[in-house]
Amino acid sequence: MPLPNNFSEWENLQDLVRKDHNKDVREYFKNQADNDISTPKARLKHTCLIKDEDTAVMTQLRMWLFEITVGRAQAVQRPIYGIPVQELQRDVKFKPQIKLFFKEDFDRTIHDGTIPLSEGEITFRLMNESSETISRSKAESLARKIRDELTKPVLIWGKGWFKCTYLDKDRGYDFRLLVKSKTEGERVIKEILKIQSHSFDNNNLQFIDHDRNYPINPGTHRVYGRTVKKYRQRPRVDVRFKYAQLLIHGQQNAINLVAHAGSRFRSVIHKF
Repeated sequence: MPLPNNFSEWENLQDLVRKDHNKDVREYFKNQADNDISTPKARLKHTCLIKDEDTAVMTQLRMWLFEITVGRAQAVQRPIYGIPVQELQRDVKFKPQIKLFFKEDFDRTIHDGTIPLSEGEITFRLMNESSETISRSKAESLARKIRDELTKPVLIWGKGWFKCTYLDKDRGYDFRLLVKSKTEGERVIKEILKIQSHSFDNNNLQFIDHDRNYPINPGTHRVYGRTVKKYRQRPRVDVRFKYAQLLIHGQQNAINLVAHAGSRFRSVIHKF
């Protein structure tokens, strides 16, 4: 279908941006009235809202004011317990590590803003390498192997209630996966082992069976005077491979080996 004769690229763009942006502004300042500048917060709300007659520059300024100056961008960042990379590497020396990151696909019928997308990580060490021996060419070779093994097709890990472990210290493997079944655990582990062309050894596998129940909706509880949802324990979800990184002792930033084309990494060896 062709675009209408009076179609405006700017009006179309601003309309889409304004709808989502203003929805977030109103939610953030939900206790402040519209069209009111009598208090500092009410004034901020009015100033952050994008108006239909705004120019491109004013639209950007309002978004910057809301996301950066007011601090909404920081407010939506997930809190993380951690320590700076420099402090960790000062005290702990380690073999080069591959980190594989997985994430659940977004589904509007499930994820309503209160249920976060499930994630998963699988890591292993490169026992035949060190910070001194690992090189750019070796990283590129690893990236090609990961791309070929995990993205053609994309590896999907079925997370679930049961724990499946695989321990082979000599080869750098210490997997502790939550899976839907023993078969699923074996399947995922075998796919990861293919990256270094390692064979699967059933003697290294342990599957922990149980009859405990992990409810889909765990209910709510009181926290700091408010009723909040309890965390879901061991949700049964499919998480999809998203990216792979190489962590090297002595280097602060990870090497992005493979990443989905929609990722925000500035530098990636291979995208899929």
